[in-house]
Amino acid sequence: MNKLVINTQYLENYGTPESPYMKFKGGYTYVMNNCGEIDQNQIATIVAQVKPYITTDLLQTNGSFEEYILDVSVIGQRLPSCEEWKSPTEFYIDGGVHFMKITDNRVDGWMRKEILEKTETWSNDRDCYKVSYLMEDGDICDSEDEIKDWFKAKEVA
Repeated sequence: MNKLVINTQYLENYGTPESPYMKFKGGYTYVMNNCGEIDQNQIATIVAQVKPYITTDLLQTNGSFEEYILDVSVIGQRLPSCEEWKSPTEFYIDGGVHFMKITDNRVDGWMRKEILEKTETWSNDRDCYKVSYLMEDGDICDSEDEIKDWFKAKEVA
């Protein structure tokens, strides 16, 4: 069994829209798991379906940033999709493109330490976006408001 891996490159503009000064700022990894044996035409079709939702250009962002596809590969299902410290975004296509990203804060560590995991799901261009947080005490907060309330309750206790 294989998986399709798409890596993007993010460029941030430190200049103006009229006179850009671009810097490379990392990128993202998108993974379609269990894609089986797919040929070049199937890969191209999948990339064409996903591309509108994972790329952007300077015109779309009023000159502030751009993101483009850097490379596409098919690798074994058990092989790592990206560096251990990165959180890949999984996707599948079923009448639209559906995404899920799980950020393990125990590894990444950029969120408050009380948050163990952040799970985000959405379809297409951030339609039906949902977020949930797994907290250190086992609670699950299903919105930004719930997590704010969780932190407020912990401060009072």
